Amino acid sequence: SYILILKAVSQLASWKERLKVFSTCVGHICVVLAFYVPLVGLSVVHRLGNIYILVPAVLNPIICGVRTKQTQRILISI
Repeated sequence: SYILILKAVSQLASWKERLKVFSTCVGHICVVLAFYVPLVGLSVVHRLGNIYILVPAVLNPIICGVRTKQTQRILISI
C-alpha cells in the first residue's frame, strides 16, 4: 500500500504539494516502524531464545573496529 501511496504522491503537479504529502507519509511510516520494530524484535527473541546471548558477541567486534578506526584518526591528527 505504501508503494501505491508513493506512486500517487509522485503524480501530484506541484512540488510543494508533493513535499507536504510526502512528509506526512514519512511521519506515518516512522510511527508504524516505532511500534512494529520492537514487536518484531520481541517475537524473534521469544522464538530464538539464545539470540540475546549471540547479538552482543556479534556486535562487539564491529563496535571495537569502529572505535579503533576513530582512535587511529584522532592519534594521526594529533
